[in-house]
Formats: sequence, C-alpha cells, structure tokens
Amino acid sequence: MIFNDPPESVWTDVGEAEYEEPEWVVENILPVGITFIAGPPKSYKSTVELALLLTACGVENTVMPPDLSQCREPGRVMMLSMEAQAGALRHTAKHGFNTDIPSDMRFLCMSDPWRFRLDQKQDVQELLGWMTELDAKVLAIDPLRNCHSLDENDSGGMVMMLQPVQQWAVKNRKSVVIVHHSKKLGEERDGGKRMANANDMRGSSALFGLADAVLTITGKGKGLVHIDAIMKRGEAWQRTIQLSIWGMSGVESVTEDVAAVFNLVTLELTQAEIAAKLQISKTKVSECVTTLKRIGALTGSGTVSSNGPTIVNAALRKFAPNT
Repeated sequence: MIFNDPPESVWTDVGEAEYEEPEWVVENILPVGITFIAGPPKSYKSTVELALLLTACGVENTVMPPDLSQCREPGRVMMLSMEAQAGALRHTAKHGFNTDIPSDMRFLCMSDPWRFRLDQKQDVQELLGWMTELDAKVLAIDPLRNCHSLDENDSGGMVMMLQPVQQWAVKNRKSVVIVHHSKKLGEERDGGKRMANANDMRGSSALFGLADAVLTITGKGKGLVHIDAIMKRGEAWQRTIQLSIWGMSGVESVTEDVAAVFNLVTLELTQAEIAAKLQISKTKVSECVTTLKRIGALTGSGTVSSNGPTIVNAALRKFAPNT
C-alpha cells in the first residue's frame, strides 16, 4: 500500500512530544475532565461537591482542608441539581458553610433541571452550548441517576451518553462533576461498615474507565468523611477529613494505624521494620507515612517535624458509627 502523506504528518513521536502536565480546576482533587463523586446515601457527597464548586468559582470557604481548597483560576460554575434547588444551596452555603454566594452570576443553578436529559442528544448539545456561551469552568450534575433513563449496567449506552460531555471538558480544559450512588456496603468481620471505593460505584464499570477522577466517600458521622481518590493522571490517595460544616470544626483526622506508624518513626525504625512490628503490609505503612507528611507531622524527607507529636495527637480520632 502506498501512502501519500509522510509519517510525521500523521503520527507524533511521543519521545519528542511536549510534556502535558495534569491540569487541576481545584488543586489535588478536581482535575480537568469528568470527576465522579460516589458513595452510599447520606455520606456527604453533595456537601463535598458544593464545597468544591464554591472553591472553583472563587468563593472562600473552610469546608475542606486548605490543600483541597485551592483554585488558581476561578470561573463560573453551572449546576443541574435534582435534589436541592438554588435557594437550598444558598441556605447550605450561608448557614452550613458560614459563607455567602455573591449575586454576580458566578454560580448558576438550572431553574428546571429536568429540562435536560443526558440520554437525549439534542439536550446535551444545548447544555454544552450554554456552558460554552457562558464560559463555565465547571458543570455539576447531581445525581446522575435522575438525568437519564438508561440501564446503568449498559456499558455502551452509558459511555455514549457521557462521552460528549467528557470530550467537551477535556477539549476546553473544564471540569464536569457528577454525583453518583454506590452499591450498598457490606459488613466487615468486626461488624462495622467498610470504606467505599471506586469499585462500589453503581452500574457499569465503563463509568470508571471514562472518569478522569473518582472520589468515593464514606460518611463516618458528624461531618467526618473518608475519601478514596483515584486519578487517571495523578497519584491515588486516601484520607479521613472532618468537614467544617454546621458549626463543626474542620480538623484533619488520622486513624490509630497512622498514629502507631508515627510513634515508630520517632524511634527511627525503617518502614520494613515498622510493618513487621505492627504486622501490617509495607504498602499500608507507606500510605500512613504519606498521610503524616500531608498533615505536617513528618517532613518531606520522612523525619519527624518539630510539632509532629502535637499534630498527631490533635488529629487522632476514632470513627463514629455510620449514619
């Protein structure tokens, strides 16, 4: 077969391509593309979503920790909210988050969210047209189940439905946040609820493949949440966070395992020695060390910071029962 075009006009040499760093709308948690926020009912999914949206449109709030509340270039956010209308969102921001949303068109909520069905091509085109016309930074859909009539186990149908939205977001360097339910969590051997993860998302696994990020949230009661974050282009992480909502103070929480690892780090044991002493995996020790670095108890090189013991003691908290 004879080709008329030279190879370099059709193919790109990856070894010569310019680096494309991952792009964040909200640093470390909300990338460009589609982000699913999944979890069981009443697990603070919509609370985390609203906090991210406020940050993305430049409304200062203290709901999430500082490192998850940074947006370098705030912009307009637009929302299809099936379970909370504009007035309810404003009330939550004012009385739950202790912040005001300015009336300057930076945060728009569809007055009739049922107007757009994601499984109707013309509706999606109109929706994305509005996003483009108003130069929105983020589109939020809450929850996904109420916005279509497809079988969520139909991988082909779900991908075809969401692919135009995902492609629009990537092409325009925007973010789409979709709240989605997870399967019912099973019981662990000790009788407690296990933590949810991306594999618990309801419906086809093709949704996981389509996503640029999946934030799976397990509510632990009284504003305490565990977030399991999987990123298509970025390091996965897990952490337990005390949300600063409805008068509750937002303080980073750590588990007893993390505190135990910290105590052994102070004795200058290696990670392998810590794993053997605590009878946990090296991977688990590494995760605990990452958490300790993130909250400032350990320095970047893994040594104990000057106020490390104070930080760990303040952050140590046993999980409350699920609500």
